[in-house]
Amino acid sequence: MNFSLDNRTQAVVQIAVSIMLCVVMWTAWRTQKTFPGFGRWTVSKIPHAIGWLLLSLRGSIPDWASIIVANALILTSPILLYEGIRQFRGKPHQDMLHYGVMVLFIGLFSFFTFARPSMNARLAILSICLILVFTRCIVNLIVAVPRELRSSHWFTAAMFSVFDLVMILRLITMISLPALPNPFNADIWQQALFLATIVLPIGGTFGFFMMTNDRLTMELRAAEKEMHQMAMTDFLTGAFNRRAFTEMGMIEYERSRRYGRPLAFLFIDLDHFKIFNDKYGHLGGDVMLQKVVAALHENLRAVDILARWGGEEFAIFLPETSQAGCLQVAEKLRNTISDLSVSFEGEHMKVTVSIGCTIWRQNGESLDAVFSRADGALYQAKQQGRNRVLLI
Repeated sequence: MNFSLDNRTQAVVQIAVSIMLCVVMWTAWRTQKTFPGFGRWTVSKIPHAIGWLLLSLRGSIPDWASIIVANALILTSPILLYEGIRQFRGKPHQDMLHYGVMVLFIGLFSFFTFARPSMNARLAILSICLILVFTRCIVNLIVAVPRELRSSHWFTAAMFSVFDLVMILRLITMISLPALPNPFNADIWQQALFLATIVLPIGGTFGFFMMTNDRLTMELRAAEKEMHQMAMTDFLTGAFNRRAFTEMGMIEYERSRRYGRPLAFLFIDLDHFKIFNDKYGHLGGDVMLQKVVAALHENLRAVDILARWGGEEFAIFLPETSQAGCLQVAEKLRNTISDLSVSFEGEHMKVTVSIGCTIWRQNGESLDAVFSRADGALYQAKQQGRNRVLLI
């Protein structure tokens, strides 16, 4: 039995494939989290299917419908794909160039349908327009793509590139063909290229799903990272919270123990902060806490660990810092905060700090013992008049 997949049969397959892809994408669009642009990719299958339906009815319906409207709908499909890609990437998606191309396309098709009928000219015009739109799709898929999204974007761009190649080959073979009175009377090469236009949209649709999945994965990772960051930091000041500080302190503690390096620890408390809050209110107190943390960060190394211990208390780990270095850093921080002046509701707020310092003694001493000793040093600094540094 001989089987011939002629172009009329392929047109029916085009319609079936377009409807199938539209249903699949519409289901995903309705049931899953999708992104801007996915809707246009879904809708693009509808004019494609209707266009091929009208084209397959040539001879049974007027030429203006089976030729001009049908091919205009077929061209509308990739334009919607282009707009979907632009929208997916957060760019302006309505493009006047394509609207102008569509107007020119309809005018030329009308001319080569009624004034000077030419099937070859119409196919050449459609191929050129498709090449233009697909090339612009490719550019928007490969330019300035985040590393996490490159594989899916480049795969989809590859599908469009092959489609472009098919259109170029069809344009080249069209030049060598005699005038065709009917689009369904094509040679084996045109049938093969026609078959490729059925397979490639399936690959392109798969690429759109890959792009959506990669984008969702990237955003989920970013959300997880943000949640992890929120779990580790103090909401008001942006410094590490007590839990994160203790965990990171254990890491520094183990590193110092393993390599025999010094480890310094500071407890900082804002002096008379209750009186400060009574004077400026809690909003003024919050502003001051934020400015204090910013000032502390500016005077610490990248390896130093700063946390809000609670209320107006802060704790700092100074890895690989000796006793003399610890005192030097503490005095620098005390002077910095003492010189700090914060404007709030027309007033200049000032505050001082007391700092308790200690060095971890590498004789099996626990981290809790280090905290306790620094707390004792802070208490003594307050007892001795505040706005001072004390090391134990």
